[in-house]
Amino acid sequence: NEIDLRAEFDEIVYGTGGGIPHGKKVIIRKFRVDDDNNLSACSCRDEVTHEGDPDCPYCLGEAYFWDEDWAVAYSMFVGSDGGLTRRNIPFQPGAVRVDSKVFYFRYDTDFAYTDKIVEIKLDTEGDPVVPYIRQAIYKPESIVEYRSDYGRLEYLAVYCRENDAIRLDL
Repeated sequence: NEIDLRAEFDEIVYGTGGGIPHGKKVIIRKFRVDDDNNLSACSCRDEVTHEGDPDCPYCLGEAYFWDEDWAVAYSMFVGSDGGLTRRNIPFQPGAVRVDSKVFYFRYDTDFAYTDKIVEIKLDTEGDPVVPYIRQAIYKPESIVEYRSDYGRLEYLAVYCRENDAIRLDL
């Protein structure tokens, strides 16, 4: 009679079992690492400042090489009022003070602190607009593994600071 949180997550986010999917497509930008687990630097990376060239066609100013892959996540804005214990409580209608955005991912999503989440422009039906347009890029502040059932990983929550998001003017 126990609830399978993985199955419930899939039903809510992906719409398995005939439900309406509540997730949206995002891109995970995974940074490449070498055999020693160091980030693979792009040729545009400045040796002194460690910054990349924003006009670089290879890394788009990240200073390191990366690959992008599609993922589905459920996201919402959360505030810090009340600390970490209240972070998962959605905002009430009215004035919203936004501090963080949380992205929920399936348990088998490979995500690291060096990775980034890229939100893309979606049409009114939730499908990506083609050609793809990157709207915001988030870096993780906290990655929380939610576990249950003898420690089994059920889903991931990636907390990002909203004011650190890179908003692209297109």
